[in-house]
Amino acid sequence: MQSLESQFFSFLVTLLMGLTIGILFDFYNVTKGIIRPRKAGTYLGDLLFWVITTIVVFFMLLIGNWGELRFYVIIGILAGVVCYIKFLSPMVIKILLYIICFFKTVLAGIAKGLRFFWFIVSYPVILLGNIIIIPVGLLGRTCNKLCSFTGRQSERFIKKPAREKSVLLKKNIKNKLNSLVNRKP
Repeated sequence: MQSLESQFFSFLVTLLMGLTIGILFDFYNVTKGIIRPRKAGTYLGDLLFWVITTIVVFFMLLIGNWGELRFYVIIGILAGVVCYIKFLSPMVIKILLYIICFFKTVLAGIAKGLRFFWFIVSYPVILLGNIIIIPVGLLGRTCNKLCSFTGRQSERFIKKPAREKSVLLKKNIKNKLNSLVNRKP
C-alpha cells in the first residue's frame, strides 16, 4: 500500500497530465487555425496530436505511479483538463498567438534582410548584364535587319537575274544541242 504522500504526488502528476493535454490541445488548435490544412492534413494532424499526447501521458504515468492506471488517474486527468480549460486556456492561447506573431515578425525581418542582401549581391551582375546585353541586343537587331535587307536586295538584283539568265542559257544550250543533233548531212 502506498503512503498518503506518494498517493498525493501521483494525483498531482495526473492533474499535471491533464494540464499538459490541455496545453497540447490548445497548441494544436492554434497551429491548425494558422496553417489551415485540408481534410487529409487535419486527419494527419489529429493522429499526430493523439500519438504525442499518448506518449506524454504514458511517460508521465510512469513517473507518477509506475504506470499503474487507476480510477483516480482518470479523474485526475479529467480534473486537470477541466481546470486548464476554465482558468488557463485563454491566457495560454494569447501567449501562443503572441509567440507565433513574434516568430512571424522575426522570419519576415530575416526574409527582408535576405532579399536586401540578394539585391546588393545581384544588382552589379544585373547592371553589368544590362550594360552588355542591351548594346549587344541592339547590335544583333541591327545586324538582323541589315542581313534581311541585303538578302532581299540580293534576291532582287543577283539571284532573280541569275535565275533568268540560267534559264535562257539552258534554252540556248538545248537549242544548240538540238540543232547539232538534228542537222542533216
